[in-house]
Amino acid sequence: MADNFLANGPLVTVYIPCRNYGRFLRQAIESVQRQLYANWEIILFDEASKDDTHEIADDFQRADPARIQVVHNATPRGLQWIANRAIETAKGKYLVRLDADDWLDESALLAMVAKLESDPALGLVYGNYYYTDAEGNILGVERGYDIDAEETSGHLPPHGACTMVRTRALKAVGGYSEDINAQDGWELWFKLRGRVKAANLDTPIFYYRQHTTSLSRDSQRLLMARTKILARLCNTLEGSYKPTCLAVIGVRESYPDFPGVPYHQVDGQSLLERAVRSASEATRVTDVVVTSESEAVLAFSEQLERDGRVPPHRRQLRQVAAAESAVPLREILSEASAGYRAVHACDPDSLAFLSIHAFNRRAEHVDKALSVLRLTECDSVVSVHQEREPVFSHGQQGLRLLNPGRLEELSYVRERLYRFNGAILALWNEVIEMGSLLGESVAYIEMSAKDSVQLKADTVSAFSL
Repeated sequence: MADNFLANGPLVTVYIPCRNYGRFLRQAIESVQRQLYANWEIILFDEASKDDTHEIADDFQRADPARIQVVHNATPRGLQWIANRAIETAKGKYLVRLDADDWLDESALLAMVAKLESDPALGLVYGNYYYTDAEGNILGVERGYDIDAEETSGHLPPHGACTMVRTRALKAVGGYSEDINAQDGWELWFKLRGRVKAANLDTPIFYYRQHTTSLSRDSQRLLMARTKILARLCNTLEGSYKPTCLAVIGVRESYPDFPGVPYHQVDGQSLLERAVRSASEATRVTDVVVTSESEAVLAFSEQLERDGRVPPHRRQLRQVAAAESAVPLREILSEASAGYRAVHACDPDSLAFLSIHAFNRRAEHVDKALSVLRLTECDSVVSVHQEREPVFSHGQQGLRLLNPGRLEELSYVRERLYRFNGAILALWNEVIEMGSLLGESVAYIEMSAKDSVQLKADTVSAFSL
């Protein structure tokens, strides 16, 4: 029975992009050749490599021309272009991307094909993996979330590489966007989510090499690509009805150690001006209000508008018992929502609270948060910065390390810790109406260390700089 399955099972296309990874390429290809599941083909993409990638790829093709083909690109075309060419030329029912610096466990294709064939509704399957160093020594094991049982928000995609996908499903959603140069796993996940079922294998199926030239280490590029993907996917949801969003900029004029907060300038712009512009320039924000207990702050807001330094926006005087009292955020949002209702005779669909202290927040961050709010249908979205340093909690025997992988410079999915950076809180209005602030399901957008900087008490408060 097993032999018959191996011989006659559906064809699997494994495509391998390679740019100057000739030193790793042989191991990647040979890991496919050693698969227990034998019905496969390989498409090698040489991304204008300057090393020996060209020669290694051609040697393997000459040795097995029926199952290995090579595409030499004169200039680098990027992962999305490669993925679309793989979809176009693949003979396989299923498609897998194997990065040239990684390699498969011998049971990988067998396990993934068996899982997909067990349920016609499944469209993609992924497994756990080993972290290794540049020399291939195992550093640890990544155990991902079970999409069905543990990660139901829909926000966390499976690992992009070594995910097996039904080729027809990729064709049905139009493949990949070639103007986005990273994060193809995110685009794949949000395009297919809701169309096909996904499953994970609770066993390591490949080896994920960590080295200084790894593309996945370019965090700023990845965050920018993720922003573009989320915006584009959210645009596909647009219909005749456009959801409304009220951006709320809560401003306190002074703190004991930070007087004149909204007037403080950064690069020639006051904090209030920067906050209003980041809200007004966001395409998914339909109304902006500055709310404060200080009439002087509202007068300053009005002056900025008259001088043409910020677009038109509303102002709302907060009702508080005393200027020194701390106003709960939920109360600020609830009052702002009521003010919107008084003007528009209806409630806003969503709210976005924007801290005046997060002076590097931009309109694209606000739009990203609102895109995630719609794509995931979570109750709320918070802006966060990933904690890159070891973090402890107190246990019975003193401090307990919450993310021990950081000591090995590894970022295990289950150990990742995120700190609210204070920049954005987006939520559906009905969450506030139910007396909550975050609701039950909370999604997030990740911002870089630079963009997470806050200005407080005449000093810069930064996150993991």
